[in-house]
Amino acid sequence: MKINVQKELDTYLLTISYIVPAGLAETWNLLATDSGFVRWFPQLRVEGDKLVFEIKGFCEVMVLLDYRENQKIAYTWDSAIVSFTLSQLENRTLISFEERIPEDFGNEFANAQKDMTGWLVQNECIQALLHLEDLPERKILQEKWTLFLEEQLKDY
Repeated sequence: MKINVQKELDTYLLTISYIVPAGLAETWNLLATDSGFVRWFPQLRVEGDKLVFEIKGFCEVMVLLDYRENQKIAYTWDSAIVSFTLSQLENRTLISFEERIPEDFGNEFANAQKDMTGWLVQNECIQALLHLEDLPERKILQEKWTLFLEEQLKDY
């Protein structure tokens, strides 16, 4: 995985890119359909032109900003914007993830750093699934990526 974290004014930009041994259709189905979400992010579902996040009595509806099959899905994520862009490389797929998240992002579940940690964990889970591996232990990944982001963000 190639990972970059930058700060632009009052917004963090997290970019993650990696190649998986799966075709575009298989990758798209995992990243952008209900049958895929249930495997790596079961709290998400698509409803028309919206994405719904629901957990323990909390429900948030996000706007789908871009939904081009086998190419790109982008949506609001509270006050952040998240996207996955796919590029075919023979029988493999390059996944490019991006999150633009305000420095003051916050809700009852997360702040900017916790949210970016969550997306790093999710991308590692996506990568494992598309490599036909079991899902990694999320708690271990959260610890790993929390430390990584603390180091990356210390100068901001």
